[in-house]
Amino acid sequence: MTFSAIVYKNLKYNLARYISFYLVNSFIVAVLFMYGTLFFNDSIPDNTKSVFNFSFVAIVLFCIVFISYTQTYFVKFRGKEFGVYLTLGMTARDLKKMTRRENIIIISISLLTGITAGLLFSRMFYLILGKLLKTIEYSIGFDSFLLTIGVFLPIYIISTFFTERYLTKLSIIEVIQSSSKKEVATANPFVGLVSILLFGLALYLLPKIYTDEIFDGSKAMLALCAIVVLASPFFIFGTLISTCQLFIRKFPRVYNNNLLVLSNLAHRFLSYRTILYVVSLMVSLGVFLIGVGYTIHKNTVTFNDLERPYDFMFVEDGIYNHVSPDEMREVIEDSGGKIEKYAVLEYLSLPIYKMKDGKVKTGERTYFNGVLVSERNYNKHMAANKDVKQGSMLDVFLDGGEIQTKPAEDVMFLMNKKSVQSPGTSFDEANITMSSSDFFRQVDPADVFTVSKDRIQSDMAQFANLEYTNAYSTYHIYVVDDADYEMIRRKSGYPDTSKYHLINLASGDKNKIFAEMLRTLREANHADESIWKDKTFLGGPKNERTLLEAYRPFSKAEKVEIDVQINGVFYFSMAFLGALLLISSSIVLFYKIVTDIAEETQRITILRKIGITNREMTQNLTKQLKLIFSVPAIFGVAMALYYIALVNTNYSKIHYTMLQALYVVAVYLFLQVLFYFGLKRKYLSSLND
Repeated sequence: MTFSAIVYKNLKYNLARYISFYLVNSFIVAVLFMYGTLFFNDSIPDNTKSVFNFSFVAIVLFCIVFISYTQTYFVKFRGKEFGVYLTLGMTARDLKKMTRRENIIIISISLLTGITAGLLFSRMFYLILGKLLKTIEYSIGFDSFLLTIGVFLPIYIISTFFTERYLTKLSIIEVIQSSSKKEVATANPFVGLVSILLFGLALYLLPKIYTDEIFDGSKAMLALCAIVVLASPFFIFGTLISTCQLFIRKFPRVYNNNLLVLSNLAHRFLSYRTILYVVSLMVSLGVFLIGVGYTIHKNTVTFNDLERPYDFMFVEDGIYNHVSPDEMREVIEDSGGKIEKYAVLEYLSLPIYKMKDGKVKTGERTYFNGVLVSERNYNKHMAANKDVKQGSMLDVFLDGGEIQTKPAEDVMFLMNKKSVQSPGTSFDEANITMSSSDFFRQVDPADVFTVSKDRIQSDMAQFANLEYTNAYSTYHIYVVDDADYEMIRRKSGYPDTSKYHLINLASGDKNKIFAEMLRTLREANHADESIWKDKTFLGGPKNERTLLEAYRPFSKAEKVEIDVQINGVFYFSMAFLGALLLISSSIVLFYKIVTDIAEETQRITILRKIGITNREMTQNLTKQLKLIFSVPAIFGVAMALYYIALVNTNYSKIHYTMLQALYVVAVYLFLQVLFYFGLKRKYLSSLND
């Protein structure tokens, strides 16, 4: 029999094994090709393409890990087969030659079918994306083929090289036993209990540190808790059953009825520790990505309504956008609009500093001034009845954004215009902290309006639209007593106050009206048509042009349109990556379970000799499989929800986020149940065979 005939017969005999391995590689090729078509698509806007670029890097990293993993387990699964070839006289060189030929066949077919599948599904791929990006065009270029082959082949070849080295270093006995080699170790319940306690403590502390409630938001403590949360499950999984046995022993009947299952699971969870840990991480990250992306996309309009209660907003200051409310009303009405509400909120924009424990630093957004509003103007604007005492302050955070936490710092406004440069330009433009003594050596305390943290109250209100540029931000306003406000205005040296112009329409074409508003304000600023063409401009180096760009008016309808596009692409990319991780987590667990069938078969043979019936065996195996399958899935889902809640814990919109995330979790768990029953059937039939 020729060498080629041996390879052919081997492929034919082990066709089922090769098909699963081939399908995994074809899947990876198809994914690379479909994403490659987006990566090189020129019709995708630059402001959304960056999301695809990041996603593609993540996909390449995923391919490296996943191809290496599946190839390693595929070789391990064939351990006995390789051992037989070696005992029959095949050398390690012959074995490598055979696997290379097999790999050439698998690579060729995988590339062919993967690219074909990519071509077929890319059209559907673009139809879905076309609903998010209206201007996208379907196109497939040569670059997509080149990139797919250029990424897949090197990863596969390098992975094959390391696999061959692994085989050549093993003895015949080690190769034969590689598919059923047990992990020799013991589970220490004490380690499990300590890991659970540390894990629970870190889960409790992490959100409190994240929101600066404890440890002053220390980054070191935040990193430490994050590491504990990520690392603890590895030890918990390995000792989970042994730890549970300590408690189950207190219930003899339950313990005795499940003695066989518990003893086997204790070993299984220890030997599966790494796999269960990796799968749980993949599930948590996958659900997190899909959940966050879906929430942002699904709630785009809802979030815009919460964050932007007004149809239009523009900021008038001492230099830019000098248009009176009467002039703007006339422009809107001449454009066919009917105004429901036109509000103007006057404020002072002054450099803001914060002091804590004898240290002075700039505000949370170093390039913004603080916004000061008088008590009278605020109450009139909000139809409220707030009473702010002299020397005190009401810190109002825009409802729909971050939740205002209890003030932890004294707030200082620099009143004298001549002192603005005293702390130094670098201090204003970077997040630099200096001692209060150094600060007040450069700044006269009489030029600073200071309110201690114990005299600052917090509130939330929809006083404006949530917007920010490199010139201003609407996240915060600070409401002060009228007497304090007048004193600050007199001492500030600023001739004019700034104003938020906030407009709601009762009827009219919002796009047409906004275009006329832009034209009117351009004329007021003596600007040409090139100004304000960029709808998404937020900042840049400060100069005369970028500052004028920063004062571009805002339209809620325009922001919704932009957000729908950007959030749609973000969701598409996150869902794509998340789906890859969830599919891969199932494949990883499937490979591990199937690989250990040989070991399980030996155990079943022994148990049958001592009188265990087939029904009892099936019940025990089902319990084992159910736990092995469900623990990482449930744990991963729980951690995903925890992470989603954590990153949104400081936002008033968290209930919207969690509701949508629960929808994602429900769909995932439903699909996992279907996958479980399919895997269970395959697993039990393989063991019976």
